[in-house]
Amino acid sequence: MADKDYTFGLVNGGRDIDNRFDYRLSARANAVIHLETGDSVQYPDRQQVRACPVRDLSASGLRLWSAYSLPVGALVPAVIHLVEGQPDYQLMLEIVWCKPERADSSDSSAPPTGYLAGCRVLESGGTEAVDWLEAVAKAMLKA
Repeated sequence: MADKDYTFGLVNGGRDIDNRFDYRLSARANAVIHLETGDSVQYPDRQQVRACPVRDLSASGLRLWSAYSLPVGALVPAVIHLVEGQPDYQLMLEIVWCKPERADSSDSSAPPTGYLAGCRVLESGGTEAVDWLEAVAKAMLKA
C-alpha cells in the first residue's frame, strides 16, 4: 500500500460510503445555498436560502448538514465560507444524495434531527471552482 493510497479499506470499488474518491478534510466551514425550487408542492415550506454547516470537504465536493431535506439532483448556487478573513467561494453544487440524520442511528423510525447531503462541486461559468481546488489543496498541505 502506498503512502497516498486513500482508497485502502474502502468498499464500492474504491469509493467510500459518501461516494467520493478524493481524500477529505473535516471542516468548520459554512455554506449558504440558494434553492431555486419555485412553488414546489413537494417542498411547500422550503425557504429560498439555507445556511448549512459543512461537515467535511474535498476537491470535488463537500458534505453538509441541513435542517431540511435537500432535493437530490438539484443544481444549487452556493457561497462557501472557509476561513475568517479570507474570501468566500461562489460555487455551483449538485446535490448527489441526502439522508436523514438521527440522534439514535440504530432506530430508523426515530424522527430525523436534520439531513446530511453530499454535494459535488461543478465547474460552471461565473463560479470559483478553480480557486476552490487551490484552497483545498493548500489546506491539505497544512493538514
